[in-house]
Amino acid sequence: MREDAPAEAGLGRRVRRRRRALGLSQDELAARAGISRQGVGAIERGEHLPRVDAALGLARALGTTVEELLAVGPPVALQVLGGEIPEGRAVRASRVGDHTVVVPLPTAADGESWPVPDAVINSGRVEVLDGADLDGFVVVGCDPALGLLAGLAPPRGPGRILPVLGSSAAARLALTTGRAHAAVVHDTSPPAPGRPDRVHRLPLATWRTGLAARPERSGTLVDALAGRGEVVQRDTGAAAQLAYERVLDAAGAGRPHGAVATGHLDAARRAIELGLAAVTIEPVAEACGLSFHPLETHAVELWIDAGAVDHPGARVLGELLGSARLRSRLAALPGYQVAS
Repeated sequence: MREDAPAEAGLGRRVRRRRRALGLSQDELAARAGISRQGVGAIERGEHLPRVDAALGLARALGTTVEELLAVGPPVALQVLGGEIPEGRAVRASRVGDHTVVVPLPTAADGESWPVPDAVINSGRVEVLDGADLDGFVVVGCDPALGLLAGLAPPRGPGRILPVLGSSAAARLALTTGRAHAAVVHDTSPPAPGRPDRVHRLPLATWRTGLAARPERSGTLVDALAGRGEVVQRDTGAAAQLAYERVLDAAGAGRPHGAVATGHLDAARRAIELGLAAVTIEPVAEACGLSFHPLETHAVELWIDAGAVDHPGARVLGELLGSARLRSRLAALPGYQVAS
């Protein structure tokens, strides 16, 4: 549904999303708001606007304000990974709870093809393009298989998977701040403590983190383990980066300098282009033909916010993770051990 639809439709979407996020049925919301279940249903279907007293009751029951509930016009853009979005930038977009979150598309210099945008940013707000909608399920993580999951999911509608590249630390932050429905994270196996509350966990894979380099440049791996020279690294808080830093600390080695890659694939590409060692994961290193020195074995999990477990996108993900067509494709990736 278009974001410039009538006010009744926009209100209906907001009421339905907040009700589902709170785990309420229409009957339960009606009882809390002091209106009939039929009234709630009519509002959610976009059939009419509530009277002032009904709007006050709905806002109170949903933990929001009447102004927010009845808001019309283009929503404010909230970037999934934080930061400002340049004016006029094309974005992918989806709704997460009460937010409209966006992901800037790559620029023309970042690839050989242009992905399809959902919207553009105008004065900090989301202007939806013709034919686009803001349905979808936002998943942040560094697993290269996220693109495969998105490709196997429906291309449109609430079952659409919107993958966002980010480290485990960035994925956790997006999930806990309400900017994503789910996060793919990896950590030591067995995993370290510190998971947020109210998440539904699904095992995804097991892989090894470590250092990779071109075969003829394997000497750079020795230097990297000793904290010498230049190493392509991951951002602060990334699970693979923390594994590398733990090894350096245990050896009493210093921290080498080097560029920070945006993801595991970017780290491998830089290792090839620059002839340096890079922090990445075994599946990516093997796929790129690099020598690999393992540091830790990590369990990879999909964390879904408890308020989003009934989202159509969560159901699509659950079905895909248990499907033979996904598992056969993941099993074909070198070094990628699918969770049983």
